[in-house]
Amino acid sequence: MKKILLFIILFTLTACPSDLEKESLCIKNNSGKQMYFWFSYDFTQFHFPNTTLPHEKPSNIRGAGSGGCVGNDAGQYPSWQKIYSQLADDKFTVYFFESNTYPETQEDWELLLSNPNKIHVKSVTFEELQANNFTISYP
Repeated sequence: MKKILLFIILFTLTACPSDLEKESLCIKNNSGKQMYFWFSYDFTQFHFPNTTLPHEKPSNIRGAGSGGCVGNDAGQYPSWQKIYSQLADDKFTVYFFESNTYPETQEDWELLLSNPNKIHVKSVTFEELQANNFTISYP
């Protein structure tokens, strides 16, 4: 009886964490410089096919150093099936910004929007996200 209980405990401790880790979103910066990124938490807006950015500066723009992989607070281990069910065309969109500084003000945001060459958009299906271990890479 003790052996069976021990087996169940060990199996539970070793099997569960690896399944959970794969569901946390990571934005990976493969460029040689700092970059910033943003995605909409309102999954009905600003995701493919509507890839226009908001006129008002979003409050949750994040940064990632060169070579880094930044976890994101889309919710710890979010329900990706639920998120993808809200997307208009089944693609999750992340916007990457080439900028030397964080866009702190509305004026900074408008300046960034006025230079489309500094904005890169990546949209991924659920299958692509799974295949890449829930990592979205830039570039």
